[in-house]
Amino acid sequence: MTSPLPLLSIPYVPLNKIIDFMEPSSLVSISLCSQKSRSVIKTHRKIPIDGRLHISYNDKRFRISFNTFLKQFPVLGVFNLSKMPSSVREECIKLNGKQVPVRLNSQRGFLLTYWEEEVEGLKTLTDFITSLFSVDVLEITFTKKSIWMIDWVNSRQLTPIATAFCKHGKDILTEEEMLHILKECPASLETVIYPSPPPNFQFRENFRKIDCLILSHGLWVTIENLLNMDGIEILLKTSNLSCIDINMLLKHWLSGGCPRLKYFMANVNDEGFDSIFTDLWDDVVIVEDFRQYRSPFGCVEHLNYGYDLQRADGVTATVCHQENGDMIIVVWPESVYEHV
Repeated sequence: MTSPLPLLSIPYVPLNKIIDFMEPSSLVSISLCSQKSRSVIKTHRKIPIDGRLHISYNDKRFRISFNTFLKQFPVLGVFNLSKMPSSVREECIKLNGKQVPVRLNSQRGFLLTYWEEEVEGLKTLTDFITSLFSVDVLEITFTKKSIWMIDWVNSRQLTPIATAFCKHGKDILTEEEMLHILKECPASLETVIYPSPPPNFQFRENFRKIDCLILSHGLWVTIENLLNMDGIEILLKTSNLSCIDINMLLKHWLSGGCPRLKYFMANVNDEGFDSIFTDLWDDVVIVEDFRQYRSPFGCVEHLNYGYDLQRADGVTATVCHQENGDMIIVVWPESVYEHV
């Protein structure tokens, strides 16, 4: 039988090394044991946490985690007290003078907490973790029911969030909710919206600068919207855009518009496909070679046939129409241009 490790009694130098090698979920669990353990973790942790602090909600529970580009490392779950399993032996921690029931997620090794008001629990634990690791919330995942998370995060920190995901594609947002996400959610890196906007929704304002915008329901996006976007990746899984609209976008790009654009995808009706290159055919180079493109955000496209256009600065864009109706425009410098 192994003996417990008296962590708080270990000398300073080895303690630093042990704490630096521990997973965030273990550090959080230990720091919740007492004020002393929290102080030790906060003082001795020298290596920055790998990943961005992510707060998520799926209409059943909140989760706090650290996300990297490829993986998610949960550190705490937040549930309503009514969801506490009766078969589980109850343990408690003390936070802000309250006794909070907890149990361990045995598969992934992080604590699940149970609250009479889970929103209060989320806010309390978020404050605890941001203080413990000296970080801000950089990612949020919310639903129609939890759009309030946008204003809450905006109000609690000066650092803007990097990514925002609005989940549940079957939901229908009101005009006010849709506008609130587009205007008030300050995600500078990535915004993903799965729910539908209301019927006849229109957005008449300029889009804020954003690196990646993904819309599951993009029927409302007009060519005027596109010409005003300053993005790196724009993905519209459904759209009302026509081939003539794509022609306007290409001419805008060739004249220096959308200077940061690297990847564009929209489902476009191919009726009148030749109109995409109206007034541009003299500059089009048809490429039949198989090419592979990887976007800055990790999308991989295999292009079997494409139409190349070169801007005055030498940058090349390829237009490709896929069998499923997706119209793809990729922009690549020669350094990432691959023939396979």
